[in-house]
Amino acid sequence: MARRQPRGMETRERILDAALAEFSDRGYAAVSIDEIAEAAGVTKGAVYYWFADKHDLGRDLQHALYDRLTALALAALDPEGDAVTNMRRAFQVYLDELGSLGRAKFFLRDAWTIPELDEGGRQDQRDAAGLVRGTLAAAMARGEIVTLDPDALAHVLLGAWAEATIHVLTTGERGPTVAVVEHFIESLRTRVHQGVR
Repeated sequence: MARRQPRGMETRERILDAALAEFSDRGYAAVSIDEIAEAAGVTKGAVYYWFADKHDLGRDLQHALYDRLTALALAALDPEGDAVTNMRRAFQVYLDELGSLGRAKFFLRDAWTIPELDEGGRQDQRDAAGLVRGTLAAAMARGEIVTLDPDALAHVLLGAWAEATIHVLTTGERGPTVAVVEHFIESLRTRVHQGVR
């Protein structure tokens, strides 16, 4: 993660933008800090001012992209809507935005296979599990979804979301993926709420 505060943030953003372009075009493993610095028009020292190494830069980049996707998905939620409808809506917005990331999709696809970046992604998923767990527990208390262990359900849902993301990134097949995830999410709806959408 970034080590410094706002001073020079435009340099940091240039470095991240250049790294994303290089990683997306040539693959993460093929790119060096020297090449990122050159592409950003900064010195190698400037890169190390903001990032401990290439993996630190990659984790920050991955985290920023997923934060953006997550924020947009959360913004799509309807405070008056039921949990299942909101989960479906959030997933749709997430995948729509994922499709609009352009070259960043290639970096995100590859990031899943890079052990040095995997821990950052796992930490983001652990953080999300707490939020999802609370949402699910509240929906269970309102009788909107079937009563299951909210911790286990949160992890399974996030695992399905992650696998769906990987599938879309690697195949480009959004429609079938959405259908499967929506069917899974709909299966959580209680009989009382089955007509709600």
